[in-house]
Amino acid sequence: MVYWLEAQDEGEAPQPACRSFGSKELTQALAWAEDRRRQGHRHVSISTELDDHVGQPGVAAVEGGRTPDGHAYEWSKSGRAGKARRR
Repeated sequence: MVYWLEAQDEGEAPQPACRSFGSKELTQALAWAEDRRRQGHRHVSISTELDDHVGQPGVAAVEGGRTPDGHAYEWSKSGRAGKARRR
C-alpha cells in the first residue's frame, strides 16, 4: 500500500489516500510513491505485508533455542559486531 495526504480545496485539511499494489509490484509501488512526492503530496509512505514473508504473523520471540514452528535457532549477536569497548 502507498499512503499519502491528498489536499482537497485551499485551506481545508488534507485527507488520507491510498493505492493498493500486489506483493510482486514493489517497483510499481516505489514509482507511484515517488510520483506522489513529485506532485507535492506530503507524508507519502509505503507499508507492506508480503505473501512470502519470513515467519508466522505475530511471532515475536525465539524461546528455548527454537522458533515457534519448532526449528532450531542458533544465530546470536555476540561476536558478530566485534568486542565491546569499555569506556
